[in-house]
Amino acid sequence: MSNFTEKKDDSSKSHQGLGNIPKDSAKKIMLIIILVAVILIAAIWIWKNSQISNVREEAAREKQMIQNRAKTLIINSHKEHLKLLAKPYVWAVRSELMQGNINQVNLYANEMVKEKNFLSIVVANNKGIIISSTNKKNEGKEFTSAGKPEYLSADTTVVEKINDSLLIMSSPIMGFNNKLGTLMINYKIQQPGF
Repeated sequence: MSNFTEKKDDSSKSHQGLGNIPKDSAKKIMLIIILVAVILIAAIWIWKNSQISNVREEAAREKQMIQNRAKTLIINSHKEHLKLLAKPYVWAVRSELMQGNINQVNLYANEMVKEKNFLSIVVANNKGIIISSTNKKNEGKEFTSAGKPEYLSADTTVVEKINDSLLIMSSPIMGFNNKLGTLMINYKIQQPGF
């Protein structure tokens, strides 16, 4: 019987060696698992933050591009409206100039600058002298004191963007056979609120 008990003791030793892990090894394995989990969580967090940052940057670029496009469309719309306004305004001024009625030209200009965004209106004769202006200090002076000399020689309506907030429209005032003068309007562009 002693053999039987000895064998039993041997099998229990081998069984204990397979199923039981020493406490030091178990702690090391647990620490390694925790460390790997922390590293994985940190890596996922960094990766997600990088993705979010990239999405935000792309959204900011797209927003800026859309805002720039909207500003360009707004400016172009103002330019077109000023060109449309030029025709009837020039016709009215032409009619009054042909009759020598400068007071009526002044009245048109003073009423127009009361409208939103119109800053100033200047009418010069065919010699380049300002004969009507919403800024009375300019009257009698050379047109070049208020506008570019190219405006005097232009034979079509021109709308020029000076900066993000100012458009200048100039248009020739034509008589039957000759040029009577030049109209210039300074128009303020309202900045969009985005």
